[in-house]
Amino acid sequence: MITHDVDEFWRVHVDSHAWEQVLHLGRKKEFKHGEVIINAGELVQELCYLQSGIVRMQRTAWDGSEKIIMHIEQNSLFSEAPFFINRPIRSYFSCYQDATVYFFSRKTVEEMLPQYPEIAKDIIRTLSEKISVLSNQSASLGLDSLDQRIIKFILLRYNSAPLHANEVISLGSLRMKDIASILGAHRATLYKSLKELEKAELIKILPKNKIHILDIEGLSSLVYE
Repeated sequence: MITHDVDEFWRVHVDSHAWEQVLHLGRKKEFKHGEVIINAGELVQELCYLQSGIVRMQRTAWDGSEKIIMHIEQNSLFSEAPFFINRPIRSYFSCYQDATVYFFSRKTVEEMLPQYPEIAKDIIRTLSEKISVLSNQSASLGLDSLDQRIIKFILLRYNSAPLHANEVISLGSLRMKDIASILGAHRATLYKSLKELEKAELIKILPKNKIHILDIEGLSSLVYE
């Protein structure tokens, strides 16, 4: 399958195993879908390592509207920015896919870093990956049309999933409300734009949260026009 050049703007996939050697120093906890791991307004005193599952970072406005900032996938750190800045976090982290999380206290992290230089390198790598994702997200929200953002989202799903000859991609458990939040749009506007892409015979919306890509080259050509 040929992948298409699109910069990631919402998924963090570091897949680091450097932390496996220090898990015994952390506090293990299991989370189910929907459970909050770190609340908005909380002063984060522990560094979190996601061994399995998916964690969602999200922010809620005063009027109740929400923005999905990123999904963090297994074998990756999260909460490192508020942990090191040592200020209350404005966003919150919740479990999107059943997760195993290890929590490391501030004292443990301070003692661990000199002994395990690869851990320090992994923290820098993870932060760099998140800066890249958030920079791409900011640029896309500011510079791309909604159609371009939708197409980039579709192409990222295309790139990350093994496809059969019929080129059907699954949106998994993401709802239209979730995708709209990721793309900075209203759900009704997102659905209208998808129907326009379908009308142009670029995609076909299928049941069970799936999309059939009818013209992958046509889609790709619209991303950077």
